[in-house]
Amino acid sequence: MGIFGDKLCWVVGLARSGCAAGGLLRRHGARVVGIDDADESAIRLRWKTEDIENQAADAFDELATGSDRPATPPDLVVVSPGVPLDHSSLAGLPESVPVIGELELGARFCRADMAAITGTNGKTTTTEMVAHLGRKAGRRSEALGNVGRPLCLVAEELEPGDLAILEVSSFQLESVREFQPRVGAVLNLAPDHLDRYPDLAAYYEAKRVLANIVSADGAFVTWTECSEAREWETKARRILFGRSSGGADVFFRDGGLWITAGNEVLQLMETKELALQSPPNLLNALAGAAIGLALDLDPRAVAAGLKDFPGLPHRHQLVARRGRVTFINDTKATNVHAVCAGLAGFPDPVVLIAGGSGKGEDYSPLAGVMDQVRHVVLIGQEGPAIGRAIAGVVPTSEAGSMDEAVSIASVLAGKLAADLGDQDTVVLLSPACASFDMFANYGRRGEAFAAAAVKAGADPVD
Repeated sequence: MGIFGDKLCWVVGLARSGCAAGGLLRRHGARVVGIDDADESAIRLRWKTEDIENQAADAFDELATGSDRPATPPDLVVVSPGVPLDHSSLAGLPESVPVIGELELGARFCRADMAAITGTNGKTTTTEMVAHLGRKAGRRSEALGNVGRPLCLVAEELEPGDLAILEVSSFQLESVREFQPRVGAVLNLAPDHLDRYPDLAAYYEAKRVLANIVSADGAFVTWTECSEAREWETKARRILFGRSSGGADVFFRDGGLWITAGNEVLQLMETKELALQSPPNLLNALAGAAIGLALDLDPRAVAAGLKDFPGLPHRHQLVARRGRVTFINDTKATNVHAVCAGLAGFPDPVVLIAGGSGKGEDYSPLAGVMDQVRHVVLIGQEGPAIGRAIAGVVPTSEAGSMDEAVSIASVLAGKLAADLGDQDTVVLLSPACASFDMFANYGRRGEAFAAAAVKAGADPVD
């Protein structure tokens, strides 16, 4: 019969997380109704597009789509990460009905050591990096959560001693109840998702939950420069990465990455040995090392993993070259903070492509990080707003398509390289915006950028 004993469960939101949750519930005896605002034909197309048709077939006893809703109240509701807790499907439920998230459901079945990683930027790269470090240490180590593989998909398979490294969004943290990771990490905090939260304080408060739920014998990891998270109370041991002068336990100094181990300060590796060298990835390496050490991974395995971690597509990814001009795809930089972090300390002169659909952000901080930017090509709905924010700081042009933007940027970067005495220059896509005005998602935008670079005469880089 299973632990759910023929209970009626609703799953709200029928993409990857919802299908994984429904499957887990049914394996344990539940009758599952899948609920989604989209109509059934659109949902089935989504399943086909995402190649999860077989998974979806095992996840639900029935569907309630569009405006349809079940007549019988459930015993339990599981919401997918993108579903707010004030969704209309949840209105009028008896107070006795628990409403939890897919992450919470999966965690109740997970026997592995769990590390939950959140923050405004860098979550996916750091999550995949820490999973890579775990595998270097000889442990089964899965990157799960918002990286694309829901915890419910593999929670039952994981054994004690395995690692579940979880990218956790603020949305997921809204719906946890008993989730208690061994390690919780807040990488950074900056304005984002202001189309979902009423103000910045509400967004930060959703992230704060992580500090409260880390187990007392675990660790809470954060950045020395994240003043908000540093002030949050936690019952766990606190580990800092960042500036040694700011009290960091993991930091760069004298050309090396250093760690604090007990009363000793040890050099883990030379900075030049890191596989990824862009400014955001250097910070991700500090975070990854801190989380890996908090999970008691062998420092030698941590160093080995940082030396060969390949990075992820769409995040400061080198995609093409033409002479002294390199084309870097940072389409995942969908907010202002990500662009600012990526440009800070950038080694070469940059022609920047920015713009897209907005998320309610203030673009004025961009004006303060234009030191290496020589020209900005503006695209999309928010292009004019970004142009106003950096007016008088750097020259701008407007483009109506990605092909046009890359063509303009390529010519400008080539001329800049020649004018600077054959110096390396960069065409950087770092939009500070979502993609939905021009593309289905940020990945498609990055692919279009790479293709446009080839059209502009560059050679692709695998």
